[in-house]
Order: sequence, then C-alpha cells, then structure tokens
Amino acid sequence: MVDRVSLTQEAIRLLDILRTTSFNDCYPLSREFSELPNRPGIYAIKHRSQGILYIGKSGNVRSRLRGGHKALGWAFIDRLDPDDVRIAVARVYV
Repeated sequence: MVDRVSLTQEAIRLLDILRTTSFNDCYPLSREFSELPNRPGIYAIKHRSQGILYIGKSGNVRSRLRGGHKALGWAFIDRLDPDDVRIAVARVYV
C-alpha cells in the first residue's frame, strides 16, 4: 500500500519534471506524434511564454495525443502559434 507521504512526494517529483523541462527539450507538435513515448506518463502541454496550459495522464502518451486532445483544440481556438506549443512528458513508474 502506498502511503500518503510517498504519493505526495511522487506527485511533486512529476510536477517538478514537467515544470522544469525547458521548452526546447519538449516534444514538438506533429500529426502522428511519433516522437512521443509509447508508454504511461504524465504530460503537460506547454506554451513557450505562458508555461503549462494543461496537465494530463495516460497509459500511452503517444496514443492519447494521436487520438486528438481538447487542450490542442483550445490552443487552436485561442489562436496560439503551433510552434509555441510543445509537450513535456514525465515517466510514471507502474
């Protein structure tokens, strides 16, 4: 059984990874998202200057983004330049 302290520490670790991953080290947007990991993870959709726009989790990060994502739709509606939006991923240990 995972105790509350361990769970909190893991959440902080994951958020810190997403927060501190530089924009240039994030995955760029693409049609197939073939560069994204094909494994479980916590991901953040980040804007170059606005920071994190959305945080989510998935059993397969690549499939999740390939299947469409509401945050990318929001970025389109908000008229954000696609070159200013990228994806950071933190590995989840299952």
